[in-house]
Amino acid sequence: MTTTATQPRPAARARQGRSRYRTDTALILLTITAGITDALSFLGLGGVFTANMTGNLVLVGMAATSDESWQEVLRGDVLRCTASFAGFALGMLAGFRLLRTRPAGSRRVLGAALALHVLFLAGWTATDATPGTAAGAGLITASATAMGVQTAAAKGLDRAGITTTFVTGTLTSLISGLAQGDRKHAGLRTAILAALLTGGLIGGLLLAYAPRTAAVPLLVATAGAMVLCGNRVPKTLNPRRAGPGT
Repeated sequence: MTTTATQPRPAARARQGRSRYRTDTALILLTITAGITDALSFLGLGGVFTANMTGNLVLVGMAATSDESWQEVLRGDVLRCTASFAGFALGMLAGFRLLRTRPAGSRRVLGAALALHVLFLAGWTATDATPGTAAGAGLITASATAMGVQTAAAKGLDRAGITTTFVTGTLTSLISGLAQGDRKHAGLRTAILAALLTGGLIGGLLLAYAPRTAAVPLLVATAGAMVLCGNRVPKTLNPRRAGPGT
């Protein structure tokens, strides 16, 4: 008597469900991290975003039309936004290369992000949460690089197209799905949007009432995501699984 594979066995379905739950929780934690990061960078590092690069491009455009002299603008908004943009791009490049060349999954990539958060916390604490121009530029670069690495790690988790550092695409997917009657990932996408809002709220409150410890949750949330996400490697990013011509 022969059997054909149809639906997964109950035990396999249960494992898949637990894996999705852990991945979703990790993505939510990482999105909270991004919200806290942007709150710290915008409110504490001179009005720059280190997780949301779209906002930085707008800020540079506004700075170029300000009434300040070009030299002052160059030393201010443009310099900070450029440092953030460069750090973010570098972090993404490093994160994606790590996923491809050392396919140990998003946990290893998040380890690099965690190390950058530790570096940021050390600098933030050393400057008593009030960094000057030079120290601020270094902290902006470290923070943005961590967010770039995190973006690659989230992509590596390969879950419903979710990103954790910018959520416009998530919002678009949510509304598009609802408009077409597809609610498959609506709960997760809504949770991601709420997580970014929650992170911004946490970051703002910590800056107001406990500024020296405001960066600590970045380490806690990232470490929690590392534990949850495991070493999953998506097929599209794992060269060992790629077939000929891919």
